[in-house]
Amino acid sequence: MSLFEVQDLHVEYGGVEALKGISLEIADGERCIAVVGPNGAGKSTFVNAMTGLLKWEGSALYKGVTIAGLSNRRLVQMGLVQCPERRYLFDYMSVKDNLLLGTYNAGKDSAVTLRNVFDLFPVLEERLGQQAGTLSGGEAQMVAIGRALLANPKLLFLDEPTLGLAPIVRKKLAEAFLEIVRNHDVVICLVEQNVKLSFEVAERVYVIREGHIVMEGTTVELSKNEEIHRTFLGV
Repeated sequence: MSLFEVQDLHVEYGGVEALKGISLEIADGERCIAVVGPNGAGKSTFVNAMTGLLKWEGSALYKGVTIAGLSNRRLVQMGLVQCPERRYLFDYMSVKDNLLLGTYNAGKDSAVTLRNVFDLFPVLEERLGQQAGTLSGGEAQMVAIGRALLANPKLLFLDEPTLGLAPIVRKKLAEAFLEIVRNHDVVICLVEQNVKLSFEVAERVYVIREGHIVMEGTTVELSKNEEIHRTFLGV
């Protein structure tokens, strides 16, 4: 049985079809898959649909159970958590308070603690009392990821986590993603424009374009694909 399986997923915005029957799965034992593609391909639409923020048609199963019609709150309780593209921090609140918001719906069996978050992102321990609105882009992204982890995810959707960040910050985040899947009971679905980084982190990759899955395979397989190199890696 797959951990997560989507079949023939359709999403419309005002009569315009954003996702046109995509299918993908995360097999039991996989720790990280990536969904990559250009801006406007439907990546964030997929994440928002699967975390209860958009209406959709098709089939989506989590641990063999349908998630159709479930609210965002219920999905979080089940372990499906999103770290959104725009972070959505409360700028006037402290870093600590923003992080602790993640614990609101986490349940009593939460496996991730503030100490775990600080081990991943040591700078946040130094910034605990600082207003979130004064953080750098990279630090704000770390808070958003930490908040999502404190919600006790089993399947964590990371939506464009490195968008607009400096290369050194992207490298730190990639290292943190690998640390999460190695040392915590969390599977990551990484949704990214940054194909190179995705190939460094994920085991398997789906390429989405104009609402369709146009290619899929292991990172080893797709790293040898000429179209991937030409279209996404600039080779």
